Amino acid sequence: MYKSKLFSLVLLLLTIIFTNSSPPAKDVFEALRFVCTGKFQGGFCPYAIAYDIAAQLAGNWYNHDGATGLWSDGGPSIWWPSGVGLWSFAEFFHTMEGRATDKLYLATQWAAIETAKKQTNYVHTKFTDDQAWWANGALRLEQYIRSTGDATQDLIKAAQAVINDNVAYETGECGGGVYWYYGNPPPSTTDKTTISNVLTIYTMATMYSFTRDSTLLQGGARGGAIDIYNWLVSTDLLNPQTGYQRDTMNTDNGQCQLWGGSLTYEYGVLVQALMALADATGNQQYITHAITYIHNAINQFTRNNIVYEGCDDTNTCRGDQIAFRGIFYLGLARLYERTRDNAIAQVIEASYFAMLFRKVGSRYPLSLINDNNNFSGNDLIVVTIGDLNLASAMIKVYKYKYAAPIVPNIDAAIHGLLPFDVTHQGLTGCVCDDVGCPTGHYMQCFNDSGHKDATGGQHWNDKVSAILIGPGHQMMLFKPEGTGQSDWLKGSRWYVGDQFNDK
Repeated sequence: MYKSKLFSLVLLLLTIIFTNSSPPAKDVFEALRFVCTGKFQGGFCPYAIAYDIAAQLAGNWYNHDGATGLWSDGGPSIWWPSGVGLWSFAEFFHTMEGRATDKLYLATQWAAIETAKKQTNYVHTKFTDDQAWWANGALRLEQYIRSTGDATQDLIKAAQAVINDNVAYETGECGGGVYWYYGNPPPSTTDKTTISNVLTIYTMATMYSFTRDSTLLQGGARGGAIDIYNWLVSTDLLNPQTGYQRDTMNTDNGQCQLWGGSLTYEYGVLVQALMALADATGNQQYITHAITYIHNAINQFTRNNIVYEGCDDTNTCRGDQIAFRGIFYLGLARLYERTRDNAIAQVIEASYFAMLFRKVGSRYPLSLINDNNNFSGNDLIVVTIGDLNLASAMIKVYKYKYAAPIVPNIDAAIHGLLPFDVTHQGLTGCVCDDVGCPTGHYMQCFNDSGHKDATGGQHWNDKVSAILIGPGHQMMLFKPEGTGQSDWLKGSRWYVGDQFNDK
């Protein structure tokens, strides 16, 4: 009886689509170009640009099962930027709010879990910062997963393993702090770096939002996120009055010497760590500190509001330096979303347009202040990860500064471009598996809190062949090509890009 009624509802929905929807755009990218209005319409729409960059990244995954990272050969040179890439994808999913991202989301979730299984929960290189990039990407992805009404334990377990490993190297030398590296030298085993510590703060404070374990914040066997931040301030590695930060404390022979100046990526993580602390404690002073830090960083690392690294002036940016600015964009975006600080918005917007104006063909630029496009290999991947963060940041600025209020529209929702948040009497939605939904035997339906992936242990690209509209859910709809055995939508006008069907 239930199946009969549900099938009738599906037929009703198909009738609505055929009678009320316009023909779909040629592909998702073209459709997303017209989500925006004004000066952001067409080729300047950040939704389309972010989608394009994400598609490029997904098309270059090194190892599809995630065994050694999304783009990694297993070595540390690209291992940690792959963790950054996971974090970038997670933020992209949050920012797109379900617009045309469902299948890439399933792929990314699967790869993150597989990598954790095959690389000892991301504890892989004996660099505490390396593994924390992965842990934080996993936690940000888990936050998105839970926003859909779903949950995993694998990602939480992996992030907790990283926390356990990092705090094992949080010691009393020079008053506290986490060591950067604990393997055989070289490199140095006596350095406590700002980046390892702010990453660990973010991991612990974010984990608190899932577990409510107060020892993650303060106390515990070695000290929690609050203790680490207080140590950074007490040593002058961080100065919340001036917003200045230093890179490293060398603990050799107990001298506790500071060296190295500010770096963009440290600021990018720091402000997110402070936001996580504010969320965990309710203490908004952390947000005040974050604004002070980011304004100092803007003064140091922008020219005419465009983000740059010192190596840009000599066209010598390579490797890690390329990754740094992308992480800075991520921090700018998160803090702007929280504060609506217009100084941050101006930097994001100026940098975004600089990226578009310096794009050559499908190739997004390495530098935003000169015409250097001489990069390849791993550097190409790292540049593209950074550009995804910048495009995602621009979506946030567009949404809060320029976009008109969203008007619920069934046609736009069908095309996967807008959240569909108006309840229609008798309208429901279901995820169909790959064996013939809606007439098959297996179906998972939506509720208002989001979707539930009920396909268990199946390989991710066997999970979904079509998604129907459900109230309160953001939709992505699949072309029949490559969607499996049933192809029951072949006669319909529903669509989505099939770039990810073979990933």
